Amino acid sequence: MVYLSLLMAIRFLGLFIVMPLLSLYALSLNGANAFNVGVAMGAYALSQVFLQIPFGRWADNYDKKKILITGLSLLFLGSIVCAFSTDIYMLIFGRLLQGAGAIGGVILAYIADLTDENTRAKSFAKMGQFIALSFALSMVLGPTVGAKWGVDKLFLLTALLALFSIWLVTKKIPNPPKIVHHQAKATLKEVLTHRELLKLFFSGFMQKGLMTVFFMITPIVFTKNLGWDKMDLWKVYIPALIIGIFALPLGAILAEKKEKGKLVFILSAGLITISLFLYSIENIISDFLAVIIFFFGFNMLEPVLQSFVSKVARANQKATALSTSNTIQYLGIFLGGAGAGIFMKYNLLNLFLILSAIIGILWIIALIKMKPVKKFKIVEYKNFDKDFIEELKTEKNVYDFYEKDGILIVRYF
Repeated sequence: MVYLSLLMAIRFLGLFIVMPLLSLYALSLNGANAFNVGVAMGAYALSQVFLQIPFGRWADNYDKKKILITGLSLLFLGSIVCAFSTDIYMLIFGRLLQGAGAIGGVILAYIADLTDENTRAKSFAKMGQFIALSFALSMVLGPTVGAKWGVDKLFLLTALLALFSIWLVTKKIPNPPKIVHHQAKATLKEVLTHRELLKLFFSGFMQKGLMTVFFMITPIVFTKNLGWDKMDLWKVYIPALIIGIFALPLGAILAEKKEKGKLVFILSAGLITISLFLYSIENIISDFLAVIIFFFGFNMLEPVLQSFVSKVARANQKATALSTSNTIQYLGIFLGGAGAGIFMKYNLLNLFLILSAIIGILWIIALIKMKPVKKFKIVEYKNFDKDFIEELKTEKNVYDFYEKDGILIVRYF
């Protein structure tokens, strides 16, 4: 599981590492304005929105390793295009190409296939911690390496990491087990009408969308409004990183060990919403606090978000639900950057922050009504027949079941 978690973290690092300085870098390119800079910030995610589910479906029908290599190859090519961009439109194309390798859902499904019911939540939580650590690392490397040697070097670093990831897939990641579902395959409509899944999807949308907003406006606010040099941005990112690190184990322990997952979601949403109000005050203290509080709330949710999607989704919904969750998160990343860009173009950033905070309040209210995720009783059957499977389909105390390498696994309420 470590290698798959590392693979996911590397992909997110490719997204995160340029974010602290990308808005300033993009503004320096030919043809740039606030709106198309916002598009460049979120273009990576736009490709993901359209291709997450297709990649997931291809992985269900073809060799998952080949699908992973295809996606990582696109990340490599897109990073090279971004590194040598001379105008904003070439950068946008490179970002779209980076995101075209939409293999996040494939990796999640791979982890689900390789783990059992007792270890899956821990594996997803560990993967979330890897992602959050890559996020933290990007807050150090982005403003320091990017400011000293240029953002183009960060894109070249991403290209090298993509090549390293391809090596990981070919040499270190095992082949997936054989999974058989005895229930009808879930439709996208079924997943999108599941109330509890929708609350988790919306949480991912808000968390990732506002991440783009903060990465877009923070360097602009601190350099243009407060007069900082871009080399000084580490002074806000490093404290946010240090404090945010404590949120990683806190979120995982509360959600997985203490079974307080609902509380983690509410706390995260509350902190993120408070940070939006603080940023709208417009002074150095409130702006500084806004960044720190936001990243604490972001990191608290990151280790548990996909784990809870996996828990709530039934076995026949899991792959579709995880791909849909990723799709909605990337939609949030794109709309966050594009939306902030439009409002900034017309000098209405404060209005955007206040509107986002109001949506944040609605998010908190929705989470208060969220049902706590219950623990299931898990039973494995080595000996079973078709009649037993048919009986399971009608039993009211059965949540779901599936067959893995010849063993029937049943989750009971």
